[in-house]
Amino acid sequence: MSQEAIAPNSWSLLDQGLLWKEVVKSAADQESFRKRAEEFVKQLQQAVKPKDALEGLLLDRLASGYLRKVLLIETEAKYKDYRRGTVRNAMKGSPSVEIAVFALATSTLAPSDSIFEGMMAYESSLDRGFHRDTLLLLQLQQMSAQRAALSPRKQAQSASKTEGEVIEKVAIG
Repeated sequence: MSQEAIAPNSWSLLDQGLLWKEVVKSAADQESFRKRAEEFVKQLQQAVKPKDALEGLLLDRLASGYLRKVLLIETEAKYKDYRRGTVRNAMKGSPSVEIAVFALATSTLAPSDSIFEGMMAYESSLDRGFHRDTLLLLQLQQMSAQRAALSPRKQAQSASKTEGEVIEKVAIG
């Protein structure tokens, strides 16, 4: 059985990706998040068109990192909503309640907030991983394209050497 019969020329992130599917399991609303994640994965698959498992693995890492960032930003938004609600409840009846809520809504979380610091560090880590994996995927695709461009030349050189060797052997013999 040939290698091509065993391994197809492409890799399906939707079917074969494992990491992004695990991220979906951690969403609060898995059904809704799965639909959004699958749409994103389909778009990513179409844009990159991974040719093999190595490219697919990098694509899976890119997808899982992006989806984790989406979950992180959604969590941050929920935390801000919680803080706004806390301020609203604490200042009920006060004429300055809307000003306090507006100030909280338009500002970032307080830098001294340890939750915020942890979230920012995690987001930074996700961004670095996404950037690294994007560069690795691009390098891998460039190397693959270079190999593909060299393959016909090598085959032509190999064929011409074989023909030349046959001609020399016939001429000598």
